[in-house]
Order: sequence, then structure tokens, then C-alpha cells
Amino acid sequence: MPKAEKIDTERYEIEKIAGNKIINNTILYKIQWVGYTKDYDSEEAEWRMTCDEKLIEFSLSKLGKNQYIDRLEPILLNYRKFRDDAKSIMNFIDPVSILALTTFQCGSVKFVDQDTVSSRFLLLEYLRDSKQQYLLHTAFIPSDDVIDESEHRYARELQSRMEVFSEHPLVKIIIPLDIEGLFYSPPPLSNLIFEPVTVWMCENSSHYEHLFVSKSEDVGFNGTTPFLDSDYLKPKEPEQDPKYFHAFEANENKRFYNGMKRLDYQQDPRFHCNLELKPEIGRGWVLRASHVIPKETPIMMMAGVIGPWKRAHNSLVRSGERIAFSSFIEIPGTEMCLDRRLYHDFTKYIPHSCAPTCSVRLVKSGNEYPDLVVYSLTDINASNNFSISIDYYRGFRKYVNRYFWSNRHPDGKIFNLYENKIDFVHCQCMERQCRTILYIDRSLKSHDPSVGKEEKLENLDPNFEFRGMSVVADTNRIWEIQEGDFVE
Repeated sequence: MPKAEKIDTERYEIEKIAGNKIINNTILYKIQWVGYTKDYDSEEAEWRMTCDEKLIEFSLSKLGKNQYIDRLEPILLNYRKFRDDAKSIMNFIDPVSILALTTFQCGSVKFVDQDTVSSRFLLLEYLRDSKQQYLLHTAFIPSDDVIDESEHRYARELQSRMEVFSEHPLVKIIIPLDIEGLFYSPPPLSNLIFEPVTVWMCENSSHYEHLFVSKSEDVGFNGTTPFLDSDYLKPKEPEQDPKYFHAFEANENKRFYNGMKRLDYQQDPRFHCNLELKPEIGRGWVLRASHVIPKETPIMMMAGVIGPWKRAHNSLVRSGERIAFSSFIEIPGTEMCLDRRLYHDFTKYIPHSCAPTCSVRLVKSGNEYPDLVVYSLTDINASNNFSISIDYYRGFRKYVNRYFWSNRHPDGKIFNLYENKIDFVHCQCMERQCRTILYIDRSLKSHDPSVGKEEKLENLDPNFEFRGMSVVADTNRIWEIQEGDFVE
């Protein structure tokens, strides 16, 4: 009988994070502990702490009220100039990065990177190139007038976008009446898409105004530009209005199907759910059900840019696990994946859980690439806080189990990885079935603590092919949906 694992470590409550510093490219934080004098203060790496709210509090103390926004663009454009500037890293780059990091996969996992400085810069490069700088604009709360005006406009324009895609479930943006600490800006509407698209369609986006909408330069929440180009919203003749593309029989007017044929679900929408997009401290925006959803109900379709799986692997090599794992979904049975970096959908705001309420099925789409449809594994209701969650890391489970079968440690799995200074992904779902360790560095140099993040990424195990996150439970079957239910 295998020897039982000991509990990894005791938990101590953090009273305050009093400072930060850099040692060997690892950012350490000075910690004051609840119930202990300053003689017991210690310096800890971020990944040893499960206190996102304290990290946010520390970040806000480092940044000016709103002057930091003026510094974002110059630093993003010239970020490599600051690689050796310890003062800028500690006082600016680290704090704004923490605010963005808490929103990755909705704060449900923590990425343990020994070389945290390189990881911070990889993040900034990704946010710049994928036009997601809005994740950095969270260090202060706008005035009530700005919130009210921007919220109403955002909701109005979001509704207008969803009217074009009539089968898409209703998603309502919820901004709480009482906002504490910081304000998460919602995703720019021009970044959101409502059905999968091809690379070719992206490269010819001017022909697909119903799919790819230009953003307005009008400033909204926290200095971001989340709104749609006003020309898109102006009244149009029916033959030019995206809402009516389905209504015309003449092939030249069926622009909705150009680039990639799709079944027309106008008369029989597949999804009958209402959802809410809500901000949660330390997690960013999270998608939840707004009513009871019975078991085995199709909820919504995953969307992104359909491209070769090598896009996912190349992103892992260039940008690291944090970006690749939050951006790519494997399409089983094909050589393709969903790339959700530049354009993404609301399913990107579904958190990970080791005991998920939802899973994903392959569904007939009308073309060679099946749709990935999120559905309920159990009844979603008040007993589980209307939570919508997915096990994103199921594809790594066998490897992680094999690793610990041959690398046991008397004090538990996490201590094994801490002592060997190996990067990993630490689950934060807090479920009784939580696996704790979701992914372990697949670099050939993972055991070499002197090697930096970028060198590790250049030396991944050649047998490891990252094709996107494996979220589909049954890969041998393609379903159909009629009147909101799966059919045989």
C-alpha cells in the first residue's frame, strides 16, 4: 500500500506585505505575519503565498492614483529597456503585473516561476501584442458618473453585438454597487467574437464587419477604450445590417457564411441560457449562470481563431505556460486549435476547477471543424453559487501522477517541487478533490535552478507537443443540438 502523503505545509495568515526586492531574478516580498512580531518577518516568493487580496493591496500602495496609466504605453513599447532596471521593476512593473495576473484564468490557478522577472516581461509583451493592456488599468476606481455612463453604453453595445448572433446566450454585465479596492475594466468589445473564425478570415477582416468590429477611441472605464466604432451602430438598410445577414437567399448576400461555412441556427437556437459577467476581487471577470441550469444542458460555444496546433506550441515556447494555457484550446480529431489571444469569447472567463460543474462536447458545425460546446455536468444552482467551471488541466494529469510516483517526498508534493526549484502550476480551486499540482515544467533543464525562464522554454522535452488545453471529455463523438438539448 502506498505511503500516505503528509500535508504539504501549515498555513500562516499574512498581515501585510511591506516591500519587495529581487534576488537572482526572483521577486521576493517582505511579509508581516498575523500574531507575530516584526522579528518574525520573512521574505517570500509570490508563489508561496495564497493571498491575492494582500498582493493587490500592496500593488495599489506602490502606484499613484492614476498617473501610472501615463507610464504604461511607453513601458510596453520599450519594455526591454527596463530588464535590468530593478527600481522600475519593483515600483512599477511588478505592481501592475500583479493586477493583471490575478485575472488570468480567473485567479483559479497560480503559476510558479522561479524566474519571476522574465515571467513579468513575457506577460507585458503578450498584453501589448494581444491588445489586452486594459488588464493593467485597474489601480483606481473611476467616479460614479464615469462608471454609470460607461456601464450603460457598454451594456447597450454588447446587446447590439449579441443581436447579430441570435443563438448566443444572453450575457449581462454586472458592475457591483459597492466597489472595494480596485475596478476591473471589462474586455473591449472589439476583442470579443461570438463564433469561431479562421486565420484567413482574420487576415481579411474588412470583409467581415459583422465578426470583426473596429473599436471606438472614446475613453471609458479607467482610461480604456472598450466601446465599438459608432459607425457600426448607425441605422442601416436591411441588406447592409449584420442583424439581417441570415434573411437573404441570394448567395452574394450570405456574407455570414463566407470564409467558413456554418449551419444556420437562426430558427432553432442551440443555447437557451442567461449568463452574467461579474467582477470578483482577485479573480477579475468571471462568467456565472443567472438562473438554474439543469444537468446536460448546452450552455454556450467556445470561440476563437481556428489555426494549426503548432500555434499553441510556438506560443508556449515564446511566451510561457501562463499565456499559452490561458489562450489555446485543442480541437480533438483535427490538427487545429482555438487561438484566443487577439480575439476571444466569454468562455475565457470560465475558471478552472478540479471538480468542475461543466465540461465540453464536440458538436456538429456544418464544416470540418466541430464546435466546442460547454455544457453542464451537474445542476447549476444556488448550492454551487451558480458557478460555471471547467477542468482545463485534465490533459496533464497522467504526466503529473507519473512524476510523483517516481519523485516521492516525505513532506508532500509541493515541498518536492520547492526544494528542487521546479516551475509548476498550483491549483487554487479549494475543492475537496483538488489535485493541487496541475502541471510540472516540461523543460529538459527543469531541475537546473540557475537556468532562466526563457532558456527553459527553449529546451522543452522534444516529446512534448502542446496542442492547446484538452477540455473535451468524449473525443470520439460529435453531437447535435435541437431545441436546446443534445440529441442522439
